[in-house]
Amino acid sequence: MRKDSRHDSTTMVTTPSASTNPPLDINTNLDESRDDITDSSRSEHASSSEDGGLDVDSQSEAPSDERGYSFDNLVDRLLRLPRSKADTRFGSVFLALYRKFAAPGQLLEAIVHRFEALEKENCPFMTKTVSQLRYLSVIEQWIGTYPGDFAHTKTRRRMRIFVAKLSNTRIFSAAAREMSCDLDVVTEDDDTNWACCDMDREKRGLLSPDLGWSSRVSTLLDDPEFDFSDNLGSLSLDGGQGRNAAHSLHTDFGMLQTVDAARRQGPSLVPVPKIPISKMHWHMLMETPTDHIACELTRIDWIMFSAVRPRDLVRHVSLSQTQKAQCKSIVHVSRMIDHFNHIRDWVANFILLREKAKHRVLMLEKLMHVARKLREMNNYNSLGAFLAGISSAAVHRLAATRELVSPETGKDWMKLEILMSPTRSYSAYRLAWENSSGERIPFLPLPIRDLVAAEEGNKTFVGDEVNGRINWRKFEVMGETVVGIQKAQGLPYRNSMLGPRNDELRALILNSNMIRDDEVSSSEIKVFADTRLTESSRLFMTVAVLSNLPTTEGGCEISSDAHRRRHSPLIFFLASLSGVGHIF
Repeated sequence: MRKDSRHDSTTMVTTPSASTNPPLDINTNLDESRDDITDSSRSEHASSSEDGGLDVDSQSEAPSDERGYSFDNLVDRLLRLPRSKADTRFGSVFLALYRKFAAPGQLLEAIVHRFEALEKENCPFMTKTVSQLRYLSVIEQWIGTYPGDFAHTKTRRRMRIFVAKLSNTRIFSAAAREMSCDLDVVTEDDDTNWACCDMDREKRGLLSPDLGWSSRVSTLLDDPEFDFSDNLGSLSLDGGQGRNAAHSLHTDFGMLQTVDAARRQGPSLVPVPKIPISKMHWHMLMETPTDHIACELTRIDWIMFSAVRPRDLVRHVSLSQTQKAQCKSIVHVSRMIDHFNHIRDWVANFILLREKAKHRVLMLEKLMHVARKLREMNNYNSLGAFLAGISSAAVHRLAATRELVSPETGKDWMKLEILMSPTRSYSAYRLAWENSSGERIPFLPLPIRDLVAAEEGNKTFVGDEVNGRINWRKFEVMGETVVGIQKAQGLPYRNSMLGPRNDELRALILNSNMIRDDEVSSSEIKVFADTRLTESSRLFMTVAVLSNLPTTEGGCEISSDAHRRRHSPLIFFLASLSGVGHIF
């Protein structure tokens, strides 16, 4: 028997503060690929709630994707025993995205309310206890994965009261110790005041222990007379950083340690262009084994990817620029995007460094072989950057160089192009990603695109925000991306797989001073604006910039008739614009 008193009242209706966007259709392929989840969710929500769940819509229309779901419908499914693969994923998706329509305190009240209601049900003790332990495991997963949700002062106090009272019951004491360890490392972060937060609820008076404000106030959460000195023992309200020995075995805490370590290393991986690339660097890269290059790129990508949490990507696509500036964790997403663009330019620059086709093809084939190794290591992000660099306009126009590529290498490269082709919403890549069971790094532009499509193409609520129901279909689509990222981050690359760190190669990758796409455009504008050059010289210089051919102030050098024929349409087109009638 629990010796703590309980209090039940009527249902409270809160108003989530979530912004909506004009409705647009999500990509058809995304919808088709997730039909199995939708069907499962329809069947689950149509059934009656179990394990003491509160079905507030039992007298109204049954929830569905078209009608939407109430918050209580979703909490019931979160706490229900999973019956399908979709239900197994539901918990991770809900905990990652619920902040778009509910605050942490609201979810905590709903879970504790159901926890307490179970005790009053007339059912077998073992059945009741198993359900309550399942509820506690959900809370433990929540605190361990998103500790920032509990950083608000009142929310943390309420959680500590709940944990302290649980510890008085022997069967719940082990779960209480685990949650206590998680609460010890709770600190304020970007999650704390993001979207629907307890700070806003406090301003509206919804976190007050006054029973007139909240129907779900319980002495398990709100007990003004509770004495921590008598009940908490070693626990405290200061949110100190003391760590219990049990943390070493806690999976979520281990994941947080990995994230923190990656975020500390992240700034050292920001490219610093201070070394102009030369033939010496070209030879150095050619002499470096293909495996070593792929491993070092994967090591860098993995550190950056580990620093990005799913909610960071959600904030990246949903917040305004002003709001992004206030989020410290957004920098990790931006850093990985910048790194992708850096690798793309790095690949193109090393191919274009040499002037002769026979030299360019050596580097082109070298980097194609590196791309194949990246594919074997499931590093789809760097693989996408290599494809972008080799497919860029500056490299793609090198027909003479491509003609020298060996048939075997060219055929293998074509397979990689098919794999990463954007046709049918990247269907080939999506299939390969789902079938990659080992270590893997996603092609970052695609998760961002999927989140943008779901966020901007669908409203958060079906109907108005006050009386509307939650459009869970939107969050199922976003959840596919969230679950994929979480699974990938849960299986890190082994040191034995990546080998020892190569500082010289890392410096060559990160410290190379290169010509970028925006600089090419600026150079082109500068050439046309230079009044010291004649019309013919300006034209030749512009073609040289676009074609990356050797230049002189008086004109450009075209090494063969084949080059002249290949570039002549562009040159004559520019000549017609500049009024130059004769070039050769």
